[in-house]
Amino acid sequence: MPELGFTDQRGRLRRILENSIAGCLYDSSETEEDGRVVVIHAHRQGGGRVSVRFLAVASSDATAEPQPGEAISLRNVATAGRGCLSALTFIPFFRLPGAQIADSARVTIDIGAARLDIVCQDAEWWEDAGTA
Repeated sequence: MPELGFTDQRGRLRRILENSIAGCLYDSSETEEDGRVVVIHAHRQGGGRVSVRFLAVASSDATAEPQPGEAISLRNVATAGRGCLSALTFIPFFRLPGAQIADSARVTIDIGAARLDIVCQDAEWWEDAGTA
């Protein structure tokens, strides 16, 4: 029986992030489920609110505290084991000790001067019609 699953998880995550928060302005972020989930809230230039939830998070770090109103840009989506940016980060955004990174992707996002590095297995996003 063939293995069921996404053949290009990194490409899927890249499309989710490009369609959701890339080009938006940062509002806030939070962790859920004891840090296994990271949520970023933002708004589009036209005012619509958008959120992305990173699922099965193994680690998440930031070089600085993102500031509300700063532009969000997607820097990279890579295999989790490559190019460990974690060694360069200064402020722990969140880190789950002993978490597995198998089948995970390393997502790097710039928010103004801050760089976020999130190792996760999946993400989902949604929009609210209201204004920011």
